[in-house]
Amino acid sequence: MIAGPLYDVFPEIRVISVKSRRRTEFFYMPKGMFLTFMQYFSRGIYVFMTVSESMRRYKGVMVRSVENIEKILYPDGQNPRVFFDINLIQSGIKTLLNADRNRLFIDFEMSMPPFRNYQNFVSEIIQCGMVLTDAQGTVLERVSTFIKPLLFPLLSDRTQKFLHIKQAAIDSGLDYPDFYRMLDGLVRKYRPMIFVWGQNDMIELKKSTETHDLPDITRRLQVIDLLKLHKNYFALKNDLGLFNAYRLYYTEVPLEKQAHDAFEDASVTHEVFEGFRKVCNGEKTVILPSEKGTEPTETVQA
Repeated sequence: MIAGPLYDVFPEIRVISVKSRRRTEFFYMPKGMFLTFMQYFSRGIYVFMTVSESMRRYKGVMVRSVENIEKILYPDGQNPRVFFDINLIQSGIKTLLNADRNRLFIDFEMSMPPFRNYQNFVSEIIQCGMVLTDAQGTVLERVSTFIKPLLFPLLSDRTQKFLHIKQAAIDSGLDYPDFYRMLDGLVRKYRPMIFVWGQNDMIELKKSTETHDLPDITRRLQVIDLLKLHKNYFALKNDLGLFNAYRLYYTEVPLEKQAHDAFEDASVTHEVFEGFRKVCNGEKTVILPSEKGTEPTETVQA
């Protein structure tokens, strides 16, 4: 851990200098990390960082790489102003995951454009998977259904090949208004927190209500992006794939190759949530893969 006042910033090469132990040291940051925290970087700000042990020459300067930012604050007498604190973020995420609420894990698969003549194509929800649990994690309902698209009722070859969905399955699926009423009924009955992996599903859900001239149901949902929580909790610089997240928590349970099935993805999202909650509660340890492709780093959460 390195801690000290920031002395200078070199944004063109993403390097900061910190006075530590009566000497000035230089530290390099990856682009994503630097852009996230650069708004706080000014002389006198105190930074607390985990950095690499080895040094290397970069742009004519001997630097160590910043692995994680732990805290950023401005020392203001007895009341320092804290701009960032990973411990507070992790505590907030733990509270959120342990909330005494029902939870709905949801995933959609969307239609895909054809290989040619796709200029006017609009993607539509064609499959939905949901897992509903109570606050203790007991599964209350499971839903797997196909949904008929309105604008392009015939699936493209690309969609059928990638998702392994046949036209006959879509033709026997729900009309979108029926699906909408089913989802609305679950939300009204159980008042769940909605957990998704990434933002795309809710973007598509909002778009689909507009397509069918229905009220925007997303405005009434408390949606939690589990991918974003992972990035914040573990201070990840890059997105983590859903199935890679599953492998973090269930190394002893092999997972078959991803089949791009909405119900399977909703079920995996549920399992990832449970594993993540155990880590946040100090009941489980995970080994995070290195984002640079080097050796993994062990993360133990208490």
